[in-house]
Amino acid sequence: MAFASRLPVQAPASHKQFGGCARSVSPSLRQQRSNRSLHTHVSRRHSLLSGSTIFGSALLQSQSTVAQAATAVYHQVNVSLPSIDEADSPERPEDPPTYVTASGRIVAIGDLHGDMGKTIRSLQIARLAEQRNGQIVWTGGDTVVVQLGDVLDRGDTEIGILRLLRQLDQQARLEGGAVYMLNGNHESLNVCGDFRYVTPGAFIEAAEEFGIPRAVAMRNWDGCIQARAALFLPGGRVARELARNPTVLVVNDTAFAHGGLLPTHVNYGLERMNAEVAAWMRRDKLDAEEGYATPPFLAMGDGNSVMWNRQLSRESYTNPIDRFHACNMVSQALARIGAKRLVVGHTPQMRGVNCECDGKVWRVDVGMSSGVLNAPTAVLEISPPVEEGGEVLCRILGEELMCTFDEDSMFDL
Repeated sequence: MAFASRLPVQAPASHKQFGGCARSVSPSLRQQRSNRSLHTHVSRRHSLLSGSTIFGSALLQSQSTVAQAATAVYHQVNVSLPSIDEADSPERPEDPPTYVTASGRIVAIGDLHGDMGKTIRSLQIARLAEQRNGQIVWTGGDTVVVQLGDVLDRGDTEIGILRLLRQLDQQARLEGGAVYMLNGNHESLNVCGDFRYVTPGAFIEAAEEFGIPRAVAMRNWDGCIQARAALFLPGGRVARELARNPTVLVVNDTAFAHGGLLPTHVNYGLERMNAEVAAWMRRDKLDAEEGYATPPFLAMGDGNSVMWNRQLSRESYTNPIDRFHACNMVSQALARIGAKRLVVGHTPQMRGVNCECDGKVWRVDVGMSSGVLNAPTAVLEISPPVEEGGEVLCRILGEELMCTFDEDSMFDL
């Protein structure tokens, strides 16, 4: 399922705009947000049907009772909900990839959190894209990009970033490259119906994607919330698009996970985990007695899960034993999948991109989004060995510095 993009992705007019996205939200809407709880845990039974045409063709299962109930809400915004018979739904799509190869560079980009300016800046720093005739186009050749998840929340341009990265992926594949996005904890939160961290601008963006005119969305907060639920709850169009993203991805000998990767996750099965998260987001129907697919606990259930784990992201450990335990755990996990290093996001690093455990763990969430720390942009570049059998070269590319980490001359960190 691919994007059916309606509008070109516009680049910022100047570098001065890279600091963050401008929010065109009325003061009255901001006041409504501050006075109203956005923690809308919507049950799966009450999930709505999406009317957006951005994410693929019209292909969502129908629930007439849900549509009737939702229409009762939508009379205020004059937007009718689409209805598609379940028999018309397409066959189950492919699960996201788990193991892929790259012949050229690998670039890891951390959490973006709805900041289009920092997204574009990350691509430019890594020589992956440039502006041509007002549009962002791929220039990365056979480079494979892995965005570590958390595109959603804390920023105003979420769907716009998803669309941009999908478009660049299509262009990259023509040259032997690719752009992958992982699912992070904020993707799972939104598919769960937890919208606590959604900005007013992102609610407006979702409402417009659903089909609600911007002027109407600006004065109807309930309509914005319902539109977001229609897009992001399991089976919604954006949720189905997120289902294409892996939870764990291994590129050559480098593993990528949003929060962390432990031996228990590997024992569960990485392909199994990716497939089960995707099935939940698509709202795959199981046997009649079992209902619909549910997400695996090890993927997003608690602080030890792949999406929420922070054990490997501490910039300092309280004692050597904690550090030894964390490094030992990741070493075991990497050994079982034949990888040499793990790249994670999730936890903003006060000192920028950095590594731990003698280069076995790289942390690339620098808090660059204006909704987080508004920190300088930085990415991790992993270049292939110059000679066959040699070691890769890891370089930190950023606005303020560029340094290298040669695995042939490692030192204790």
